[in-house]
Amino acid sequence: MLPKFNDSMNYSMVIPSSGKEVKFRPYLVKEEKIMMMAMESNDAKMILDTIANTVESCLVDFTGSVKSLTTFDIEYMFLQIRSKSVGESVELSVSCKECNNQQPHVLEFDAIKPPVVPKKNKNIIQITDSIKIKMKYPSYIDLIDMTQNPDTMSENEKTMSNIFSACISCIDYIMVGDDEKIDISEYSYEEMVEFLEQFTTSQFNLLKEFVASVPNLEHTIEWKCSSCGHENSVSMRGTTDFFQ
Repeated sequence: MLPKFNDSMNYSMVIPSSGKEVKFRPYLVKEEKIMMMAMESNDAKMILDTIANTVESCLVDFTGSVKSLTTFDIEYMFLQIRSKSVGESVELSVSCKECNNQQPHVLEFDAIKPPVVPKKNKNIIQITDSIKIKMKYPSYIDLIDMTQNPDTMSENEKTMSNIFSACISCIDYIMVGDDEKIDISEYSYEEMVEFLEQFTTSQFNLLKEFVASVPNLEHTIEWKCSSCGHENSVSMRGTTDFFQ
């Protein structure tokens, strides 16, 4: 019988949004193969699904649905799993903004800090005297759903669709007066878009401001160009920058 190993190689990390500690193992060759196939497909939904499924497979003591965690939870957790799977650093190719010279840069995973989650955030938005909206951080499944724009859409249509989708994914419920609470899960995406289209620009901007404030996995890398000496910096943010 062939030996089994790596079963007891466990590490710990903290889920940013909850502060809960969980144990995890590195991902294995079989999981890496699936991720490589997803990355090569350039299919955004497949890539996001694969990242979530990999995180779920590698967690040792987590209960519940991984996809119900926030977007920044999954991004950070996948980064931690990846660092124990492929090494503590990765070599990137960076391009000088001044002369376009390409050079290698080593990104140390330990230098990437977890997303900062405010202890208090302004999650109640007053729309009118009688209507308020309770906001929430979007779940990873919301992010997956947001990637499913039809190919027939123009770029402007996709941009507007993404803005509406992001705002809707951040709405927890709607309050009317002091007593009525409306659960938006009972309404279709089209009905929610119709609801938001009633807003004035200033009212809609309040929702967009909340969306912009959602924590993200972020890191700024800095380097000096080996060709012209220009001091460069670039910000990495979110799933696409870190995992492709």
